[in-house]
Amino acid sequence: MPMHIVLMAWLFVTFTMALTMGAAAGIAFFSVLGVAPVTLYTWMIVRRRAAARRGSRASAAAKRDGAQAERRDDDGEQASR
Repeated sequence: MPMHIVLMAWLFVTFTMALTMGAAAGIAFFSVLGVAPVTLYTWMIVRRRAAARRGSRASAAAKRDGAQAERRDDDGEQASR
């Protein structure tokens, strides 16, 4: 899903709404209702992708370790851990 388009549209709408307000109110409005939600969403996506990457690395390492242990067992050696 092209979520980046939705985020850009949200920032555009909040920016144009902030332009209709006074300077301080407009900056506060854009910061609270524009930038903060986008930053929170981006942070959540980055954390989710990092966790998925860690999980895939761990499963790949477990597969690799399991294959090495099986090879050791097949050779007649005792697998020690």
